[in-house]
Amino acid sequence: MNVTNEGFNPSGSEDIAAIKKAANELAAVIEKHAPACRRRSVALTHLETASMFAVKAVVEPDG
Repeated sequence: MNVTNEGFNPSGSEDIAAIKKAANELAAVIEKHAPACRRRSVALTHLETASMFAVKAVVEPDG
């Protein structure tokens, strides 16, 4: 399961591509090593959220 859509990167940003790729790779590791349970689901949800905010930080930095 991918937590990000690597194909959606209208700006073509290498930074965004790297963040999305890393998030999906970590999701694969979690799915491989953690049994299906609530905590795994929470971990994947938080990873999805973290990658979203990381991409947002690239596109629209604070301050």
